[in-house]
Amino acid sequence: MDLYSSLLYGSLVTIAVSGFFVISGVILIRLGYRDYHKGAMLLASVFALIFVVLYLTRSSLFPHTRYEGGHRTLYLSVLWSHTFLSILNLPMAVMTLYLAMKGRFDRHKRIAPYTAGVWIYVALTGWGIYFFLR
Repeated sequence: MDLYSSLLYGSLVTIAVSGFFVISGVILIRLGYRDYHKGAMLLASVFALIFVVLYLTRSSLFPHTRYEGGHRTLYLSVLWSHTFLSILNLPMAVMTLYLAMKGRFDRHKRIAPYTAGVWIYVALTGWGIYFFLR
């Protein structure tokens, strides 16, 4: 497997694993498993950081793939919303983790559902963009 493919598939796997841990974390906290929730969300964050490193490495070494399909408006809508929300999600995730680590659970509980929703949307649309470009 060449470097491009390794970086591409590594980023796809890490963002999927990250999304899985976010969904798991949401389920775990709703079931009352606070410690498992914390572990799941920390793992989600670690895999998201690995994704960012892989994505930025691939983006800096290789040109972007141009979309040539027939649903350009749909593709661009997904791409723009994905890009905007992925940029927004970083400070949201940092703030959500910070509040949890500081024990400010009243504020953490207010922002966490939005952060998780954006995180999952970004992970799913990332896969969607991959399939658009294939």
